[in-house]
Amino acid sequence: MRRTSPSFFLILSLILSLFIIISLPLTRFIKPYLPFTNYLLGINKPVSYLILLGNDAEMRANGGFAGSYAKLIANYPKFELSFQDIYVPNGQLKGYVTPPAPIQEAFKHGSWELANADWEPDFPTTATTLRWFMEKGGEINPDNLLILNLTTIKKVLDVVGTFTVPEYDAQITPDNLYLFLQGKTEMNFFPGSTQKKDTLTAVGLSFKKEILNLPLNKKVKVSKIMYQDLVNQNIVINSTDENFQNFLEKKNFAGQLVSSSPDTYLLIETNLGANKANAYIQRKTSHIISLQNNLVTHKITVKFHNASVEASPNPPFHYGGDYIAYLRFYLPANAENINIDREIPEIANKETAV
Repeated sequence: MRRTSPSFFLILSLILSLFIIISLPLTRFIKPYLPFTNYLLGINKPVSYLILLGNDAEMRANGGFAGSYAKLIANYPKFELSFQDIYVPNGQLKGYVTPPAPIQEAFKHGSWELANADWEPDFPTTATTLRWFMEKGGEINPDNLLILNLTTIKKVLDVVGTFTVPEYDAQITPDNLYLFLQGKTEMNFFPGSTQKKDTLTAVGLSFKKEILNLPLNKKVKVSKIMYQDLVNQNIVINSTDENFQNFLEKKNFAGQLVSSSPDTYLLIETNLGANKANAYIQRKTSHIISLQNNLVTHKITVKFHNASVEASPNPPFHYGGDYIAYLRFYLPANAENINIDREIPEIANKETAV
């Protein structure tokens, strides 16, 4: 079974429900949430959050690969937070589930698994799949399902600064967080080990304590980071509450795949290389639009450069590798005469034009 690094991240679950609310009166962009305060905090009845902790150094359709998740039960004034390895519920599913063909070709696991269930770029669709796998794996079907990515946590850490994890006698900074978590959860791992859960819990609870003790001006900065990443869809949310889900979709916070301008396109990258190559990928995109004989022609060129120094992961020193990506281009429905050309340079060049 593939052992992927943790993508720890978070007590910001507590911040997504708590901070989006602790700072409600402080930031004008949070005002639309006010009607949902009781619901989000679990004031009238408990509300559950399951936060997939995505490591966007390994891209999937709606964020990073989620090797771990956080679970928050909000029952105001109590908030219960716990962390778990994705492979715990992943290993409970019985029977066979036919995977999407690219997943089967890449991993050859046989049955489709929870760990690879983030496949459709429309998050409401993927959320239905994730909820099904979670339930079959003995986990809750949460009131609110989120994907929260490493890049968001790093932004928050830039505000929080260094904090201590006493269980490991470690000082965590924005620069060493990733390698600390990778090393503590991957090295000397064995089936049945709780080291990923234990590490995430220790770091997460220390992080929570540090955040809650921030001065007011830094709490506002954290709230703004969270809000901006909702706007940018670096955080996506799916809710079983119809009113809240409608609100999320109206604000474009639900990760739904929608058509916009007829002159736009969408590229979805999915890393199927079982590595963290996305941390080393640089992209250059050219989009040339021309008009001739009343026909509008679009020529889109995307170039990828992989700066990974090794072809395969070499923990704990290197987690990158070759970028084996499944690319999906979404075009306007009325697009015609679609052609795709690929240039595959020498492997040593590590640059591919699509």
